Amino acid sequence: MTEAVSAASVPASAPGTAFGIGADGTYTRLGQVAAFVGGVLTMFAFLPLLVVAAMLYTKSETVFAEDPARARRLVNWSWVSIGVPSVIAVPVLTLVVVNLLLG
Repeated sequence: MTEAVSAASVPASAPGTAFGIGADGTYTRLGQVAAFVGGVLTMFAFLPLLVVAAMLYTKSETVFAEDPARARRLVNWSWVSIGVPSVIAVPVLTLVVVNLLLG
């Protein structure tokens, strides 16, 4: 998340965080890298899902303080939105590059 959340506003009963999100609701370094790589691959595979992922993550930022469980679900769906096309994009881009190199 783009803004830090004070420790007082983070509910102690949050059972866990989504992948790439720290206890305070901000991106971890690994989460930032994974989101960037997944976003680039999704951009090549299916651009509308990149927009959906960004909207889901942005919504999770606004609900994190009130409902961390819902924010976690939104972040998880955001990861699905960029993960599925990324899995498709890797072999497709590999085939394109190999085809270009082999002529």
